[in-house]
Amino acid sequence: MSAEEIITQILSKHPELSRNQILENLKAEKSKTGGLITDETLLRLIAARYKVEILKDHVHERLHIRHLVPGLNDVTITGRVVAIYPSRNFEGETPGKFANLIIADKDSTLRVILWNDKAEVVEKGALKAGQIVRFLHGYTKEDRKGKVELHVGNKSRIEIEPQGIKAEDYPFIAKFATKISKISRAHKDIHLLGTVKELFPVSKFSRSDMSEGTVMRFTLADETGEISVVAWNAKAEELEKTLKVNANLQLVNAKVKEGTNGRLEVHVDSSTYFEVLERPNF
Repeated sequence: MSAEEIITQILSKHPELSRNQILENLKAEKSKTGGLITDETLLRLIAARYKVEILKDHVHERLHIRHLVPGLNDVTITGRVVAIYPSRNFEGETPGKFANLIIADKDSTLRVILWNDKAEVVEKGALKAGQIVRFLHGYTKEDRKGKVELHVGNKSRIEIEPQGIKAEDYPFIAKFATKISKISRAHKDIHLLGTVKELFPVSKFSRSDMSEGTVMRFTLADETGEISVVAWNAKAEELEKTLKVNANLQLVNAKVKEGTNGRLEVHVDSSTYFEVLERPNF
């Protein structure tokens, strides 16, 4: 569908808009993306903001993660799975389940939420970290931190290891990892790769509500330095079973906090993905 046809569809649904207003929106979007996306694709994004559904030739895999904005209702995106979390059930008027994962392309990373039957690719082990995956007909929202996320529901499709793509366009998390010497208070969620240098026993503590928690500490090092890592509760218990001194460890979505001694620490909680690597990837 041509740019002119998309403009016509928008105007037919929103007669209060003028052609010049749409062209001004297009000009602004072209400025943001540096001319890397066609007018037709940008106009589809604009149409989605006005809740106008373009029925043919939907936004396709040429769209990169960094170009996504909240409010798109028919998105196809491709990326490498760099983190994958177990599915969870939820209650309510319509009970269901969901699974979270993180994908990456050459520019950025993206959180993806798989709903109900789509979460079964995680439950059954069909989708694994390291694979390239394409999500078709998803929709985007803004998360609690203001970041865009992709939702994959009953109208969506999932293609694992799709044909016709270049693997080098979809890097592993190493590309986005922070070197230990570069960690600062400005960091919030970070990705790390390193070797476990010192490992301390798991310990228990009492919370203010008198429930019991679990904590584990270890030292992670790369070629630039080392830092203390604190793992909490279920993650501490998981790491206790798998972690050994000299293990190569990958952390995705860890948190940077200041310890009681004033030094920075990395915290691992339920939102953090970890993987013990067979060989260093840093």
